[in-house]
Amino acid sequence: MPITMTTERDGRVARVTFDNSARGNCLDTALLRELAEALERAAADPAHVVIRLEMAGRHFCGGWDTASFAGLADEPAETVAERLRESDALVDRIRRLPVPVVAGVRGRIVGFGLGLLAAVHLPVAAAEARASLPEARFGFAPAGVGHTVARALPRAQAYALLCGLTTATGRQLSAWGLVARVAPEAQLDAAVEEVLDGLLEIPGGTLRGIVEVVGSSVDTGRPDRAYAVAARTIVAGAGS
Repeated sequence: MPITMTTERDGRVARVTFDNSARGNCLDTALLRELAEALERAAADPAHVVIRLEMAGRHFCGGWDTASFAGLADEPAETVAERLRESDALVDRIRRLPVPVVAGVRGRIVGFGLGLLAAVHLPVAAAEARASLPEARFGFAPAGVGHTVARALPRAQAYALLCGLTTATGRQLSAWGLVARVAPEAQLDAAVEEVLDGLLEIPGGTLRGIVEVVGSSVDTGRPDRAYAVAARTIVAGAGS
């Protein structure tokens, strides 16, 4: 099994490890679904305040498994589009998890891997990490990850990355708002631990509330849900 779950920090942190390191942690639909379901199971346990996603090996994600490209030329475009929608829907399930996911990001983040990175709530990147989008060199226009990049990056930089003309460092990913923190690779694990330390000082209900506030605000552009969530946490906090 490439995905395992353990607990740490007195059971308050669920550690989900994805290990397809022999193939650079590349993904296909089955593996992505398995990862989303494992993270959802971890989030469903009320004892888990935070999820730590560990992408095993040297690289965060090598993108979509190119072995799955075989036969695409023989399929109708709408069938291919539906597959793309399916993979993005699985990533969206990760983005919508009710507890924050923290992940150390090292090595390469290739293609679809950048979409996975953007779904993680609090990615901590090694300064030496490198993100690239090689799809254009294969003759493909990026789909969901293209949408993510176009929304997150300045227009000219989005074009350069999507066309494969440049790679992004960990510090550039931070400047674009795609990672929460950057550290030298030798200190990456310690930086992840520091983020976990900070999160564990916050009551679990409040953390879930913050995730809800951010998610609803991004989805709707309105504060309506945030008012209700804040009120709930204020009442709970005042009564404790």
